[in-house]
Amino acid sequence: MKIKIGIRLAILSILVLSMVGCEKWLDVRPESEVGEEDMFSTEQGFMDALYGVYVSMGKEDLYGGTFPLTMDVLAKLFNVHPGNSHENFVSYNYLSSDCADVIDKIWERLYYCVSLTNNILKHLEDESPETLDSYWYLKGECLALRAFLHYEILRVFAPNIKDQPEYVSIPYRKNYSNLIDPQLKVKEVFEKILIDLQEAKEALKEDVIRTEKPVFVSGNTEEDKESEDVTDKNENYYMSSFLANRKYRMNYYGVLATMARVYLDRSAEGDREKAYECAMEIIESGKFRLVQYDDFIVPSGDIKKRDALFTDEFIFGLFSSQVDVWYDSHCWPAGSYQNRFFLVDVQKNIFEDKVNDLRYRLVEKDSETQDMLLKKHFGDYEKSKQKIRVLTLAEMYYIASEVKPEKASVLMDSIARYRGITPTISDNTSSDDRMREIVKEYRKEFLGDGQFFFTFKRLAGQSFLNNMNLGIRKEDKILVLPLPEAEIEYGERVSEIWK
Repeated sequence: MKIKIGIRLAILSILVLSMVGCEKWLDVRPESEVGEEDMFSTEQGFMDALYGVYVSMGKEDLYGGTFPLTMDVLAKLFNVHPGNSHENFVSYNYLSSDCADVIDKIWERLYYCVSLTNNILKHLEDESPETLDSYWYLKGECLALRAFLHYEILRVFAPNIKDQPEYVSIPYRKNYSNLIDPQLKVKEVFEKILIDLQEAKEALKEDVIRTEKPVFVSGNTEEDKESEDVTDKNENYYMSSFLANRKYRMNYYGVLATMARVYLDRSAEGDREKAYECAMEIIESGKFRLVQYDDFIVPSGDIKKRDALFTDEFIFGLFSSQVDVWYDSHCWPAGSYQNRFFLVDVQKNIFEDKVNDLRYRLVEKDSETQDMLLKKHFGDYEKSKQKIRVLTLAEMYYIASEVKPEKASVLMDSIARYRGITPTISDNTSSDDRMREIVKEYRKEFLGDGQFFFTFKRLAGQSFLNNMNLGIRKEDKILVLPLPEAEIEYGERVSEIWK
């Protein structure tokens, strides 16, 4: 099986992005064209190709480590010791060589994943539901992933749409070719993202995650369904379980969750209502549930069974054979002192001394260095092993609460109770105080997930942030990372903020 998988992955692996000419920079082609027609000659081949997208997203330079921790350093949630490769990110010195290397890799890898989805969509043009049983799954997941990935790129490399909708930002790549796609205005990229998401939603309307009972209702635990290949050799997961454990794929509800983010971010006429509707459809679906106390507070002898990632709340997640190793070596004493990422003023500033919060119980102090370390991705936690949170139920509660103040007290009370803390929002809470509490929840909830930087960026112009001691500067050159130099030189791009 490993040899077979290796051959398939070789077909999908990256060429180092050539910088020989302008047409080459985004020319992300497979290492070898040999065998591509064979790859897409069977339904299993299409599944293997889609599996390649998920595996690539879970690599350590994307969601398996570097990408989320980089964004959390920018959000002043983590700090590093002198000599760490991320030292210049602490001071927002993006033009330094070590920052540029990380930034370039984020751009490169996200667009590489986009390229893989486009290759599958290109071959799907010759197929139909009559020739492929999984046609609608393949098409829906690829369209949704393409939209999701472009949205991620946009959030990193462009300003907030509400502030600068006309800003010339990033290309939206819909073709698998060596052509140079033009940079689009921020508002144009949003339109293309939503077009792909709407089409994906329609394609996935019969998704089994929508039509079947959730795992925790049916009584079939993930452990019952997952073979050893999933947890220890999970490269086989996406092929062997194409319609099982759908929350580890971009499913119907993953599309809705992405739409909720995008609509809330854009907040044009009617968008906030749409964001609320998407979030509430997920919440009211009954397919996901907030973490159960007994799944987290376990007897000391069963600590390995702690659900540190709140997996019942996953709307869309990834498997990655690399994520636990990466976090062990960068966020835990097992790693070197110099490479370590440690939390900043976590007890008093982030958790406000609410030490009974379940999420705070994932923070431990290194007795030697006194570093406060996050123990969320940890190989010994069996339920969280080799898993990555991407879209979660808690975020849908926050989105719905932000959009509908009259619903916020009830929605946020649910989060508070399941996190083991006292509710902080009531029907009499002022608008500014309500938003402060929601922002505090984002900080606590998504430690290590790389989301809070984008939350701050979306809300940076709001006055209620002024007295929150977040430590993030609001300048464009802090909130917008520069395009790769090679992209500007050979792709003839512009990066107005960084001229």
